[in-house]
Amino acid sequence: MFELTLDALISFNKRTLVLFPNIDAGSKEMVRVMRKKGVEHHPNFRAVKHVPFDQFIQLVAHAGCMIGNSSCGVREVGAFGTPVINLGTRQIGRETGENVLHVRDADTQDKILQALHLQFGKQYPCSKIYGDGNAVPRILKFLKSIDLQEPLQKKFCFPSVKENISQDIDHILETQSALAVDLGGTNLRVAIVSMKGEIVKKYTQLNPKTYEDRIELILKMCVEVASEAVNLNCRILGVGISTGGRVNAREGVVLHSTKLIQEWSSVDLRTPISDALHLPVWVDNDGNCAALAERKFGHGKGVESFVTLITGTGIGGGIIHQNELIHGSSFCAAELGHIVVALDGPECLCGSYGCIEAYASGIALQREAKKLHDVIIAFFPSIFLVYAEDSLLVGGMSVKKEEAVTAAHLIQAAKLGNPKADNIVRTAGQALGLGVVNILHTINPSLVILSGVLASHYVNVVKEVIQQRALFSVQTVDVVVSDLTEPALLGAASMVLDYTTRRIY
Repeated sequence: MFELTLDALISFNKRTLVLFPNIDAGSKEMVRVMRKKGVEHHPNFRAVKHVPFDQFIQLVAHAGCMIGNSSCGVREVGAFGTPVINLGTRQIGRETGENVLHVRDADTQDKILQALHLQFGKQYPCSKIYGDGNAVPRILKFLKSIDLQEPLQKKFCFPSVKENISQDIDHILETQSALAVDLGGTNLRVAIVSMKGEIVKKYTQLNPKTYEDRIELILKMCVEVASEAVNLNCRILGVGISTGGRVNAREGVVLHSTKLIQEWSSVDLRTPISDALHLPVWVDNDGNCAALAERKFGHGKGVESFVTLITGTGIGGGIIHQNELIHGSSFCAAELGHIVVALDGPECLCGSYGCIEAYASGIALQREAKKLHDVIIAFFPSIFLVYAEDSLLVGGMSVKKEEAVTAAHLIQAAKLGNPKADNIVRTAGQALGLGVVNILHTINPSLVILSGVLASHYVNVVKEVIQQRALFSVQTVDVVVSDLTEPALLGAASMVLDYTTRRIY
């Protein structure tokens, strides 16, 4: 078994400390196998014996994983939440913590290697199932409560052993996952997201208009989806929530909402959801979540400093600087949609004028599309197929009488050659580009990621503006369109997945 374990550890390719037991026949066999495998000269391995207890505890507390037979720290490590892979059989029938993964029949290298991939770096809740340090006072209390003159064995019985909450590898080949919640202006979505960024299953409901109904629906959906995760063989590590508005991510509280989500200010999201699911909960705004999604699953992976801009109904964003998400002193950083690019520009929903959002958001494009369309309708109320230059519609387009004009109509008209529609879309892209130039001059990121439904329509114009208006030193910045289709859900999930699998050495 030790030879198979070494083969798995060599393949796993992590720094490994081998702790020797007392010098006996078993340790001699370990030395023989280690020399056979060349472990004593391997850069990832170091072998030690006679480790002092205080040092052993430090090793236990900070290890990414412990692996060995039934004396490999099964009892000690529960107090630190450190993952254990138990290759022995002596723990059968004993209570072991959630942090222990049993490989009862370690007969293949692949089985041990799979256990290493499942356990390494995970953070389990600290457990006190083997005692909390108060055994002596309890024993004294018990002794004082009994009559020592009476036969003790007639009255005393051992308490039953609790059901094990540890797991066996043959039964748990499960997907480590997060519960991701996206609170949008229209829909409320809850998804199970795997460690690799796969959306295992997604559930969508209309976002209620009142606070009470919204909280009730969030709790109901989260509880139902968490239950369904068991059937899908997914282990939920925590809940991540993406929502519009300004969010105190440290406390899990929505401070101020956008106008698209009513009754959503000064709302504590963390407490009720954590209480209902008994899971840790993280909350942040949708722009920051988009940046986190890019950092873990998208173009931002491995990039030290980058900015994400979301182009959708509104304009949002997130900033990663020196590998950290920037929230600001009052959680108002990265409100990139409200960078002012014109002193006398159109009014924004925030109450200011000339914001990027007032030019380049879906709402802004819809406003301009209605202006183009309504000019002609005012003169020809019964005609909806108009081909004049001043109209929105061009050949091949039509809008039914009951159909609302949207930003999509404006973009379609621009693609089909409507010069006014094309000029509006280009102006929107230029406004976004000027905002990006301001960001480059302020933060100097190496990458700008445009995300959302409008990103592909703006990216070329943004690049042109950077070449025309930015300082020479920042003109080499990369500007790309995001490949992620669900940045809010993936970003919400990443808050959970990054934290619950992170170990600090």
